[in-house]
Amino acid sequence: MLDLHYLWAFVLIVGFSAFAQGFMGLGFGIIVMAGVAFTPWDLERASVLTNILLIILNSTIIFAGRRDFRIDWKLVGLIISGEICGVPLGYWFIYAFGSRPVFRLALGVVLVIFAADRVFRPRLAKPLPAVLGIIAGVVAGFLAGAFTAAGPPLALFIYSRHQIPSKAKGTLQVVFMTATLWRLITIIFFGKGVTLHLLGISAMMMPGVIFFAVLGHYLTRRVSSAVFEKVVYTFIGSAGVLNIARFFFNGGG
Repeated sequence: MLDLHYLWAFVLIVGFSAFAQGFMGLGFGIIVMAGVAFTPWDLERASVLTNILLIILNSTIIFAGRRDFRIDWKLVGLIISGEICGVPLGYWFIYAFGSRPVFRLALGVVLVIFAADRVFRPRLAKPLPAVLGIIAGVVAGFLAGAFTAAGPPLALFIYSRHQIPSKAKGTLQVVFMTATLWRLITIIFFGKGVTLHLLGISAMMMPGVIFFAVLGHYLTRRVSSAVFEKVVYTFIGSAGVLNIARFFFNGGG
């Protein structure tokens, strides 16, 4: 269930997350899930709502950056071949365990890893072999299926193939969009489906998602990202630590 008493908090989280994705090229899904983890919402249902909004968000960013983006379709094809397997496996995980404490523990661990990735991500001297795109797709697909977040594996792989990070943004958005659409198909045919209630909330939030995503995209060229990224990843890491602590303080229950 999605208790509407927490809808105002969700609206704020979504606006901030949309801006972050527009600004940095990634982050929407994991920031939303980090925020929702502090509410009693059903995480599987919240992830479906996030999934719908991600389709709107990715479409907006791709459209807004269509003149600047350079898409490496070969890399896209390799990654998608891995996502085909990874996304259903990840969705099965949240479908089966989303209401159990172990899922919140797993979410906490993933949040900490995401935050640590930004701080300790290795600077690769050489591009990673193209074939590793399949493995990156499987791992990222699982994370997208379970947590609506595929960032670090894809960012590490794709950025290693581009000397100028901004040129990877378009490729990232396309593979994010693919994982999001494939997850939605999985939900419709093999999961709990998409309800009119979720579609109604999505429609209400659509204008805000589009506005903040476009704002973030255009500010990328004018504002330094260093301080904003620290705020985003501090929030993600803190949410992860708190979820892990909650699991152990409650005795694993």
